[in-house]
Amino acid sequence: MDGVLVDVSRSYRAAIIRTVDIFFSQGMRLPAADDTPLLTPNDVSLLKNAGGFNNDWDLTAAFITYFLDLLPPLSVSTLPLHRRIATLLAYLQIVSRGKPPLTMGELRARKDIPALAEKVSLAGGGLSALETVLAGNNRHLVFGRGSLKKENLIQRIFQEVYLGETLFAEIYGETPTVVRQPGVIRHETALIRTETLAALAQKMPLGIATGRPRAEAEYTLTRLNIDRHFQAMLTHDDIFAAGARGKPDPWILQETAKRLYPAPAHPAYIGDTPDDIRAAKAAGFIAIGVLATATDPAALRAQFESLGADAVIESPEEVNELRIVNSE
Repeated sequence: MDGVLVDVSRSYRAAIIRTVDIFFSQGMRLPAADDTPLLTPNDVSLLKNAGGFNNDWDLTAAFITYFLDLLPPLSVSTLPLHRRIATLLAYLQIVSRGKPPLTMGELRARKDIPALAEKVSLAGGGLSALETVLAGNNRHLVFGRGSLKKENLIQRIFQEVYLGETLFAEIYGETPTVVRQPGVIRHETALIRTETLAALAQKMPLGIATGRPRAEAEYTLTRLNIDRHFQAMLTHDDIFAAGARGKPDPWILQETAKRLYPAPAHPAYIGDTPDDIRAAKAAGFIAIGVLATATDPAALRAQFESLGADAVIESPEEVNELRIVNSE
């Protein structure tokens, strides 16, 4: 869905950047001389393309873990007995109280995301690989696991930034803690015309396999008026309920294909990250890479080709012209 049907460069990618900044500026109260964020969109793409970061919550936690590792070791004070988002925010402020360990500008100057991405890729990708290549400084301050209503501070900030005050309260039934404005989800736009999808749907059954939570996927598909073109959709909720793993594991692709009618003899999967191509190849599907929102199209094309992509296209609009898709 993301990067193929929907442009998320100003939503999910922006939420990652904003969440990291909120964690350190509002959470740890690191002083900032200006509003320059710790991360750039290219930083986000580099680490995501290292592999194992199909889940943007994990990717956000990875960046926060990395920046915490760049700080000097902070004392391990007694953790709050009752884990609540407000108390975790207060705890971060207590830990960094007094002379701040670094300023936001100093922390930004210390980063080397290209080197980090290379190390993580060589270590196998994902959050577990990132944790093995870091020294382990301040790991007790990450707060990136569990429920966002209790102890998962990173996911909580991310969802508030992404959904905004009203939609977050509607979906989760709680008042936001750090965000009091509309979410960046409103910036999402379609990457493919509804006419193109309608033409494809006349030729073959279409499905969506996405790492998004279902509520977010349905909200955007409906708002963009493209939901009616798809027979089936599996999401993060389905992965969690089945106890399965997300991409690059092929489970969600295979399960989505099973729900299409007529059952496709040669399913194709279209994605915008290396993990999408890995998942498609593992599933035995035709693997198509899309460069529509790539920050470095040439580098991403090379990655797609090295992973054995059957086709690489500049825009999702081109899918209707592919011979491997239109062939009988």
